[in-house]
Amino acid sequence: MPRLRRQHLPQTATVTPFEGDGAEGDVWGAPVAGIPCYAEQKTRLRVDRRSTSPTSGQEITSTATVVLLPEHDYPPRTKVTIFAGTPRERTSEVIDSALGMYNARTPNHVELYLE
Repeated sequence: MPRLRRQHLPQTATVTPFEGDGAEGDVWGAPVAGIPCYAEQKTRLRVDRRSTSPTSGQEITSTATVVLLPEHDYPPRTKVTIFAGTPRERTSEVIDSALGMYNARTPNHVELYLE
């Protein structure tokens, strides 16, 4: 099976990476628009990996999953906007992520589970 390619990802996302905690609160990087993705609204239970969340470590509901190329691996608390310009447009934080790196013959990818 070939590598997952941009052409297999029909949508785009805007990602505002979480960079950490600063003296005056949370610090996010500059938004990066036009990242190719596959976004799916589907409810799943995930463990909350956001360290400062009141539900940290607990199972919570993820209402959207975003599949990205492996070079777009983002940590929990990153803000992701999907379905921009449609009635379903939403911006959510990443609660957990999964990296699927198998071998050169499989479609390696990153899955972000959104709040």
